[in-house]
Amino acid sequence: MSSPRDRSQGPSKNSVRMQTSEITSPLKVRAVFLTHYIPLYQVRVLQELTQSLDGLKILLSTPIEPNRQFRPDWSGLDVDVQNTITLRRRWKHRAAGFTDPLFVHVPYDTKRRLKTLSPDVVISHELGARSIAAARYCRRSGTKLILATFMSEHTEQGRGWFRRRVRQRLIRQADAITYNGPSCRDYLIGLGADPSKLFHAPYAADDRHWLLDPPPRDEAAVRRRLICIGQLTDRKGVLQLVRQADQFCRDADERLEITFVGDGPLRSDLEQLARGQSISLQSALDTRLQINVLGNQPASRLPELMQQHGALVAPTLADEWLLVVNEAMHAGMPVIGSVYAQAVTTLVDDDQNGWRYNPLHTSGSSGSGNGDCSLALVLRRYLDAEDQAITGMRRQAQKTVAPYTPARSAAGFIDAIRKVGESS
Repeated sequence: MSSPRDRSQGPSKNSVRMQTSEITSPLKVRAVFLTHYIPLYQVRVLQELTQSLDGLKILLSTPIEPNRQFRPDWSGLDVDVQNTITLRRRWKHRAAGFTDPLFVHVPYDTKRRLKTLSPDVVISHELGARSIAAARYCRRSGTKLILATFMSEHTEQGRGWFRRRVRQRLIRQADAITYNGPSCRDYLIGLGADPSKLFHAPYAADDRHWLLDPPPRDEAAVRRRLICIGQLTDRKGVLQLVRQADQFCRDADERLEITFVGDGPLRSDLEQLARGQSISLQSALDTRLQINVLGNQPASRLPELMQQHGALVAPTLADEWLLVVNEAMHAGMPVIGSVYAQAVTTLVDDDQNGWRYNPLHTSGSSGSGNGDCSLALVLRRYLDAEDQAITGMRRQAQKTVAPYTPARSAAGFIDAIRKVGESS
Protein backbone atom coordinates (compact mmCIF):
# COMPACT_ATOMS: atom_id res chain seq x y z
CA MET A 1 0.00 0.00 0.00
CA SER A 2 1.36 3.39 -0.91
CA SER A 3 1.93 5.85 1.89
CA PRO A 4 -0.23 8.99 2.12
CA ARG A 5 1.10 11.98 0.18
CA ASP A 6 2.79 14.64 2.24
CA ARG A 7 1.41 18.16 2.17
CA SER A 8 4.64 19.42 0.62
CA GLN A 9 3.65 17.90 -2.72
CA GLY A 10 1.49 20.22 -4.81
CA PRO A 11 0.48 23.72 -3.69
CA SER A 12 1.28 24.79 -0.16
CA LYS A 13 -1.44 25.11 2.42
CA ASN A 14 -1.17 28.90 2.36
CA SER A 15 -1.31 29.15 -1.42
CA VAL A 16 -4.36 26.91 -1.51
CA ARG A 17 -6.17 28.85 1.17
CA MET A 18 -5.52 32.30 -0.27
CA GLN A 19 -6.95 31.64 -3.74
CA THR A 20 -10.06 33.65 -2.87
CA SER A 21 -12.04 36.37 -4.58
CA GLU A 22 -14.09 39.22 -3.20
CA ILE A 23 -17.83 38.55 -3.43
CA THR A 24 -19.59 41.92 -3.78
CA SER A 25 -22.63 42.44 -5.99
CA PRO A 26 -24.33 39.30 -7.39
CA LEU A 27 -22.97 37.98 -10.67
CA LYS A 28 -25.36 38.21 -13.62
CA VAL A 29 -25.38 34.44 -13.88
CA ARG A 30 -28.11 31.83 -13.53
CA ALA A 31 -26.69 28.52 -12.37
CA VAL A 32 -27.97 25.03 -11.65
CA PHE A 33 -26.25 22.93 -9.00
CA LEU A 34 -26.70 19.15 -9.38
CA THR A 35 -25.92 17.08 -6.28
CA HIS A 36 -27.01 13.99 -4.34
CA TYR A 37 -28.49 15.64 -1.21
CA ILE A 38 -27.62 18.61 0.98
CA PRO A 39 -25.61 17.80 4.14
CA LEU A 40 -26.24 20.29 6.93
CA TYR A 41 -22.75 21.79 6.68
CA GLN A 42 -23.32 22.59 2.98
CA VAL A 43 -26.45 24.65 3.65
CA ARG A 44 -24.45 27.74 4.56
CA VAL A 45 -22.16 27.36 1.53
CA LEU A 46 -25.13 27.14 -0.82
CA GLN A 47 -26.79 30.10 0.89
CA GLU A 48 -23.65 32.15 0.28
CA LEU A 49 -23.57 31.00 -3.34
CA THR A 50 -27.26 31.84 -3.80
CA GLN A 51 -26.66 35.38 -2.56
CA SER A 52 -23.75 35.76 -4.99
CA LEU A 53 -25.66 34.89 -8.18
CA ASP A 54 -28.72 36.14 -10.03
CA GLY A 55 -30.23 32.71 -9.59
CA LEU A 56 -29.28 29.28 -8.26
CA LYS A 57 -31.50 26.24 -8.69
CA ILE A 58 -30.42 23.14 -6.77
CA LEU A 59 -31.45 19.75 -8.16
CA LEU A 60 -31.11 16.84 -5.74
CA SER A 61 -31.04 13.13 -6.48
CA THR A 62 -32.72 12.40 -3.13
CA PRO A 63 -33.88 14.45 -0.13
CA ILE A 64 -31.59 12.37 2.12
CA GLU A 65 -29.76 9.04 1.94
CA PRO A 66 -31.07 6.14 4.06
CA ASN A 67 -28.01 5.98 6.32
CA ARG A 68 -28.14 9.69 7.23
CA GLN A 69 -30.03 10.70 10.34
CA PHE A 70 -30.86 14.38 10.27
CA ARG A 71 -33.72 16.62 9.19
CA PRO A 72 -32.94 18.23 5.80
CA ASP A 73 -32.54 22.01 5.90
CA TRP A 74 -33.17 23.87 2.63
CA SER A 75 -33.82 27.29 4.16
CA GLY A 76 -33.08 30.13 1.75
CA LEU A 77 -32.48 27.71 -1.12
CA ASP A 78 -34.40 26.94 -4.33
CA VAL A 79 -34.49 23.13 -4.32
CA ASP A 80 -36.17 20.46 -6.43
CA VAL A 81 -35.74 16.68 -6.25
CA GLN A 82 -35.08 14.84 -9.51
CA ASN A 83 -36.53 11.55 -10.70
CA THR A 84 -33.79 9.14 -9.69
CA ILE A 85 -32.92 5.47 -9.52
CA THR A 86 -30.81 4.72 -6.43
CA LEU A 87 -28.60 1.64 -6.36
CA ARG A 88 -27.06 0.12 -3.25
CA ARG A 89 -23.42 -0.81 -3.69
CA ARG A 90 -20.47 -1.72 -1.50
CA TRP A 91 -17.18 0.14 -1.51
CA LYS A 92 -14.27 -2.26 -1.08
CA HIS A 93 -10.98 -0.57 -0.26
CA ARG A 94 -8.40 -3.32 -0.45
CA ALA A 95 -5.47 -1.20 0.72
CA ALA A 96 -7.22 -0.16 3.94
CA GLY A 97 -9.07 -3.46 4.34
CA PHE A 98 -12.67 -2.34 4.78
CA THR A 99 -16.02 -2.67 3.01
CA ASP A 100 -18.51 0.17 3.31
CA PRO A 101 -22.08 0.55 1.99
CA LEU A 102 -22.75 3.37 -0.45
CA PHE A 103 -25.55 4.66 -2.65
CA VAL A 104 -25.23 5.35 -6.38
CA HIS A 105 -27.81 7.82 -7.69
CA VAL A 106 -28.80 7.86 -11.36
CA PRO A 107 -31.12 10.82 -12.05
CA TYR A 108 -32.92 10.25 -15.36
CA ASP A 109 -34.61 13.60 -16.00
CA THR A 110 -31.49 15.80 -16.05
CA LYS A 111 -31.72 16.74 -19.74
CA ARG A 112 -35.38 17.75 -19.49
CA ARG A 113 -34.87 19.81 -16.36
CA LEU A 114 -31.80 21.61 -17.67
CA LYS A 115 -33.51 22.34 -20.98
CA THR A 116 -36.44 23.88 -19.09
CA LEU A 117 -34.23 25.93 -16.77
CA SER A 118 -31.75 26.98 -19.52
CA PRO A 119 -28.99 28.05 -17.11
CA ASP A 120 -25.81 29.94 -17.99
CA VAL A 121 -23.70 27.51 -15.94
CA VAL A 122 -24.21 23.95 -14.71
CA ILE A 123 -22.33 22.84 -11.59
CA SER A 124 -22.36 19.05 -11.18
CA HIS A 125 -21.21 17.16 -8.10
CA GLU A 126 -18.96 14.11 -8.54
CA LEU A 127 -17.76 12.32 -11.66
CA GLY A 128 -20.53 9.78 -12.25
CA ALA A 129 -23.92 9.41 -13.92
CA ARG A 130 -25.13 12.83 -12.79
CA SER A 131 -22.17 14.58 -14.39
CA ILE A 132 -22.27 12.45 -17.54
CA ALA A 133 -25.84 13.65 -18.18
CA ALA A 134 -24.88 17.24 -17.36
CA ALA A 135 -21.87 17.12 -19.69
CA ARG A 136 -24.01 15.78 -22.52
CA TYR A 137 -26.50 18.64 -22.11
CA CYS A 138 -23.76 21.28 -21.86
CA ARG A 139 -21.96 20.00 -24.95
CA ARG A 140 -25.11 20.18 -27.06
CA SER A 141 -26.39 23.48 -25.69
CA GLY A 142 -23.10 25.35 -25.32
CA THR A 143 -23.69 25.82 -21.58
CA LYS A 144 -20.62 26.07 -19.35
CA LEU A 145 -19.89 23.03 -17.17
CA ILE A 146 -18.22 23.13 -13.76
CA LEU A 147 -17.47 19.83 -12.02
CA ALA A 148 -17.51 19.93 -8.21
CA THR A 149 -15.16 17.21 -6.96
CA PHE A 150 -14.56 15.95 -3.42
CA MET A 151 -11.86 13.25 -3.43
CA SER A 152 -8.43 12.26 -2.17
CA GLU A 153 -5.80 10.05 -3.72
CA HIS A 154 -6.26 7.50 -0.94
CA THR A 155 -10.05 7.23 -1.29
CA GLU A 156 -9.76 6.76 -5.05
CA GLN A 157 -7.33 3.84 -4.91
CA GLY A 158 -8.59 0.78 -6.77
CA ARG A 159 -11.53 2.45 -8.49
CA GLY A 160 -10.83 0.55 -11.73
CA TRP A 161 -9.78 1.38 -15.29
CA PHE A 162 -13.31 1.97 -16.62
CA ARG A 163 -14.15 4.58 -14.01
CA ARG A 164 -10.79 6.23 -14.65
CA ARG A 165 -11.56 6.49 -18.38
CA VAL A 166 -15.00 7.99 -17.70
CA ARG A 167 -13.48 10.53 -15.34
CA GLN A 168 -10.78 11.50 -17.81
CA ARG A 169 -13.40 12.16 -20.46
CA LEU A 170 -15.52 14.26 -18.10
CA ILE A 171 -12.47 16.27 -17.08
CA ARG A 172 -11.67 17.05 -20.71
CA GLN A 173 -15.22 18.30 -21.24
CA ALA A 174 -15.34 20.51 -18.14
CA ASP A 175 -14.80 24.26 -18.43
CA ALA A 176 -13.71 24.40 -14.76
CA ILE A 177 -13.37 22.02 -11.81
CA THR A 178 -13.50 22.71 -8.09
CA TYR A 179 -11.53 20.58 -5.63
CA ASN A 180 -11.71 20.16 -1.87
CA GLY A 181 -8.02 19.91 -0.96
CA PRO A 182 -4.43 19.41 -2.15
CA SER A 183 -4.73 15.63 -2.58
CA CYS A 184 -7.86 16.04 -4.70
CA ARG A 185 -6.01 18.57 -6.86
CA ASP A 186 -3.11 16.17 -7.34
CA TYR A 187 -5.52 13.38 -8.26
CA LEU A 188 -7.27 15.55 -10.86
CA ILE A 189 -3.98 16.59 -12.43
CA GLY A 190 -3.02 12.92 -12.56
CA LEU A 191 -6.17 12.35 -14.64
CA GLY A 192 -5.10 15.07 -17.07
CA ALA A 193 -6.85 18.14 -15.65
CA ASP A 194 -5.51 21.53 -16.73
CA PRO A 195 -4.26 23.25 -13.53
CA SER A 196 -5.54 26.61 -14.80
CA LYS A 197 -9.08 25.23 -14.70
CA LEU A 198 -8.88 24.09 -11.07
CA PHE A 199 -10.41 26.13 -8.23
CA HIS A 200 -10.20 25.47 -4.50
CA ALA A 201 -13.62 25.14 -2.83
CA PRO A 202 -12.73 23.73 0.59
CA TYR A 203 -14.99 22.07 3.10
CA ALA A 204 -16.33 24.48 5.72
CA ALA A 205 -18.04 23.73 9.01
CA ASP A 206 -21.50 25.15 9.65
CA ASP A 207 -20.77 28.54 11.22
CA ARG A 208 -24.17 28.57 12.95
CA HIS A 209 -22.69 26.17 15.52
CA TRP A 210 -19.17 27.52 15.98
CA LEU A 211 -18.07 28.28 19.51
CA LEU A 212 -16.28 31.53 18.69
CA ASP A 213 -14.70 32.15 22.08
CA PRO A 214 -14.49 28.85 23.99
CA PRO A 215 -13.77 29.25 27.71
CA PRO A 216 -10.46 27.92 29.07
CA ARG A 217 -10.45 24.23 29.87
CA ASP A 218 -9.26 22.61 33.06
CA GLU A 219 -6.49 20.64 31.35
CA ALA A 220 -6.05 18.26 34.27
CA ALA A 221 -9.75 17.37 34.12
CA VAL A 222 -10.08 16.89 30.35
CA ARG A 223 -6.64 15.73 29.15
CA ARG A 224 -7.40 12.00 29.31
CA ARG A 225 -10.89 12.39 27.85
CA LEU A 226 -10.95 11.92 24.06
CA ILE A 227 -13.95 12.30 21.78
CA CYS A 228 -14.58 10.48 18.49
CA ILE A 229 -17.43 11.83 16.32
CA GLY A 230 -18.86 10.15 13.22
CA GLN A 231 -20.46 7.03 11.84
CA LEU A 232 -19.69 3.84 13.74
CA THR A 233 -18.57 1.73 10.78
CA ASP A 234 -15.56 -0.31 9.68
CA ARG A 235 -14.41 2.51 7.41
CA LYS A 236 -14.28 4.92 10.32
CA GLY A 237 -11.82 2.66 12.15
CA VAL A 238 -13.61 2.76 15.51
CA LEU A 239 -12.84 -0.81 16.57
CA GLN A 240 -9.18 -0.40 15.60
CA LEU A 241 -9.15 2.69 17.79
CA VAL A 242 -10.55 0.79 20.77
CA ARG A 243 -8.11 -2.11 20.32
CA GLN A 244 -5.10 0.18 20.01
CA ALA A 245 -6.16 2.38 22.94
CA ASP A 246 -6.75 -0.73 25.06
CA GLN A 247 -3.28 -2.04 24.26
CA PHE A 248 -1.76 1.35 25.04
CA CYS A 249 -3.44 1.48 28.45
CA ARG A 250 -2.16 -2.02 29.24
CA ASP A 251 1.40 -1.42 28.03
CA ALA A 252 1.84 2.11 29.38
CA ASP A 253 -0.22 1.73 32.57
CA GLU A 254 -2.22 4.81 31.58
CA ARG A 255 -5.88 5.69 31.98
CA LEU A 256 -8.01 6.97 29.07
CA GLU A 257 -11.66 7.70 28.37
CA ILE A 258 -13.08 7.75 24.83
CA THR A 259 -16.57 9.07 24.07
CA PHE A 260 -18.15 7.99 20.77
CA VAL A 261 -20.76 10.30 19.24
CA GLY A 262 -22.59 8.81 16.26
CA ASP A 263 -24.42 5.72 15.12
CA GLY A 264 -23.90 2.80 12.79
CA PRO A 265 -23.61 -0.98 12.57
CA LEU A 266 -20.77 -1.16 15.12
CA ARG A 267 -22.67 0.68 17.85
CA SER A 268 -23.83 -2.53 19.54
CA ASP A 269 -20.24 -3.86 19.63
CA LEU A 270 -19.03 -0.65 21.24
CA GLU A 271 -21.86 -0.72 23.77
CA GLN A 272 -20.94 -4.29 24.72
CA LEU A 273 -17.33 -3.26 25.25
CA ALA A 274 -18.50 -0.27 27.28
CA ARG A 275 -20.35 -2.69 29.58
CA GLY A 276 -17.17 -4.68 30.16
CA GLN A 277 -18.11 -7.53 27.84
CA SER A 278 -16.08 -9.08 25.02
CA ILE A 279 -16.98 -9.17 21.34
CA SER A 280 -15.71 -11.18 18.38
CA LEU A 281 -11.94 -10.64 18.00
CA GLN A 282 -11.81 -8.34 21.05
CA SER A 283 -11.62 -9.43 24.67
CA ALA A 284 -13.05 -7.33 27.48
CA LEU A 285 -11.30 -3.99 27.79
CA ASP A 286 -8.68 -3.18 30.37
CA THR A 287 -10.24 -1.34 33.31
CA ARG A 288 -7.97 1.63 32.64
CA LEU A 289 -9.84 2.30 29.38
CA GLN A 290 -13.39 3.61 29.69
CA ILE A 291 -15.59 4.10 26.63
CA ASN A 292 -18.93 5.90 26.38
CA VAL A 293 -21.37 5.58 23.47
CA LEU A 294 -23.77 8.53 23.15
CA GLY A 295 -25.33 7.83 19.76
CA ASN A 296 -26.25 10.68 17.42
CA GLN A 297 -26.36 14.14 18.97
CA PRO A 298 -27.72 17.40 17.54
CA ALA A 299 -25.08 19.57 15.91
CA SER A 300 -25.88 22.34 18.38
CA ARG A 301 -24.65 20.13 21.26
CA LEU A 302 -21.27 19.26 19.77
CA PRO A 303 -19.47 22.42 20.98
CA GLU A 304 -20.56 21.62 24.55
CA LEU A 305 -19.34 18.02 24.25
CA MET A 306 -16.04 19.19 22.79
CA GLN A 307 -15.53 21.50 25.76
CA GLN A 308 -15.78 18.48 28.05
CA HIS A 309 -12.97 16.60 26.29
CA GLY A 310 -9.29 17.22 25.77
CA ALA A 311 -8.78 16.25 22.13
CA LEU A 312 -10.56 14.84 19.10
CA VAL A 313 -9.43 11.42 17.90
CA ALA A 314 -10.22 10.63 14.26
CA PRO A 315 -9.26 7.03 13.39
CA THR A 316 -10.75 6.82 9.87
CA LEU A 317 -9.37 4.39 7.30
CA ALA A 318 -10.56 6.54 4.36
CA ASP A 319 -12.16 9.98 4.14
CA GLU A 320 -11.85 12.39 1.26
CA TRP A 321 -11.91 15.19 3.86
CA LEU A 322 -13.48 14.63 7.37
CA LEU A 323 -15.30 17.78 8.42
CA VAL A 324 -15.26 16.98 12.13
CA VAL A 325 -11.58 17.99 12.06
CA ASN A 326 -12.63 21.53 11.08
CA GLU A 327 -15.35 21.53 13.74
CA ALA A 328 -12.97 20.40 16.46
CA MET A 329 -10.37 23.01 15.53
CA HIS A 330 -12.99 25.77 15.62
CA ALA A 331 -13.73 24.58 19.18
CA GLY A 332 -10.03 24.80 20.10
CA MET A 333 -9.31 21.07 20.17
CA PRO A 334 -6.02 19.44 19.23
CA VAL A 335 -6.66 16.67 16.72
CA ILE A 336 -5.19 13.18 16.94
CA GLY A 337 -6.01 12.18 13.39
CA SER A 338 -5.53 9.45 10.83
CA VAL A 339 -3.41 10.21 7.78
CA TYR A 340 -6.19 8.65 5.69
CA ALA A 341 -8.32 11.78 6.13
CA GLN A 342 -7.39 14.65 3.83
CA ALA A 343 -8.43 17.16 6.51
CA VAL A 344 -5.74 15.72 8.77
CA THR A 345 -2.94 15.76 6.18
CA THR A 346 -3.93 19.31 5.18
CA LEU A 347 -4.65 20.98 8.52
CA VAL A 348 -2.86 19.06 11.28
CA ASP A 349 0.79 19.80 12.07
CA ASP A 350 2.50 17.55 14.60
CA ASP A 351 3.07 19.22 17.97
CA GLN A 352 1.48 22.46 16.68
CA ASN A 353 -2.27 21.77 16.64
CA GLY A 354 -2.42 18.00 17.00
CA TRP A 355 -0.74 14.83 15.76
CA ARG A 356 -1.08 12.62 12.70
CA TYR A 357 -0.86 8.85 12.95
CA ASN A 358 -1.35 5.76 10.81
CA PRO A 359 -4.21 3.60 12.16
CA LEU A 360 -2.89 0.62 10.19
CA HIS A 361 0.33 0.65 12.22
CA THR A 362 0.38 -1.56 15.29
CA SER A 363 1.06 -0.23 18.76
CA GLY A 364 4.67 -1.34 18.50
CA SER A 365 5.34 0.48 15.24
CA SER A 366 7.89 3.22 15.41
CA GLY A 367 8.05 6.28 13.25
CA SER A 368 9.67 9.64 12.79
CA GLY A 369 6.48 11.71 12.68
CA ASN A 370 4.59 13.13 9.70
CA GLY A 371 1.95 10.42 10.02
CA ASP A 372 4.40 7.53 10.30
CA CYS A 373 3.53 6.95 13.97
CA SER A 374 1.24 4.45 15.61
CA LEU A 375 -1.56 5.65 17.86
CA ALA A 376 0.42 4.54 20.92
CA LEU A 377 3.34 6.83 20.11
CA VAL A 378 1.06 9.78 19.47
CA LEU A 379 -0.88 9.20 22.70
CA ARG A 380 2.41 9.15 24.58
CA ARG A 381 3.36 12.54 23.13
CA TYR A 382 -0.09 13.95 23.86
CA LEU A 383 -0.11 12.84 27.51
CA ASP A 384 3.49 13.97 28.06
CA ALA A 385 2.87 17.51 26.75
CA GLU A 386 2.81 20.32 29.30
CA ASP A 387 -0.53 22.01 29.97
CA GLN A 388 0.86 25.28 28.60
CA ALA A 389 1.80 23.55 25.34
CA ILE A 390 -1.68 22.09 24.95
CA THR A 391 -3.23 25.51 25.59
CA GLY A 392 -1.06 26.92 22.81
CA MET A 393 -2.12 24.09 20.52
CA ARG A 394 -5.76 24.98 21.14
CA ARG A 395 -5.15 28.55 19.98
CA GLN A 396 -3.17 27.32 16.98
CA ALA A 397 -5.97 24.95 15.97
CA GLN A 398 -8.43 27.85 15.84
CA LYS A 399 -5.97 29.96 13.88
CA THR A 400 -5.35 27.16 11.38
CA VAL A 401 -9.01 26.58 10.56
CA ALA A 402 -10.14 30.22 10.68
CA PRO A 403 -9.95 30.72 6.86
CA TYR A 404 -12.20 27.70 6.22
CA THR A 405 -15.57 29.47 6.20
CA PRO A 406 -18.75 28.95 4.15
CA ALA A 407 -18.06 32.26 2.41
CA ARG A 408 -14.57 31.05 1.46
CA SER A 409 -15.97 27.81 0.06
CA ALA A 410 -18.59 29.70 -1.97
CA ALA A 411 -15.84 32.01 -3.25
CA GLY A 412 -14.14 29.02 -4.89
CA PHE A 413 -17.27 28.36 -6.93
CA ILE A 414 -17.58 32.07 -7.77
CA ASP A 415 -13.97 32.10 -9.00
CA ALA A 416 -14.77 29.16 -11.28
CA ILE A 417 -17.96 30.81 -12.58
CA ARG A 418 -16.09 34.03 -13.32
CA LYS A 419 -13.42 32.07 -15.16
CA VAL A 420 -15.85 30.25 -17.43
CA GLY A 421 -17.65 33.53 -18.06
CA GLU A 422 -14.41 35.09 -19.30
CA SER A 423 -14.00 32.26 -21.82
CA SER A 424 -17.50 32.71 -23.30
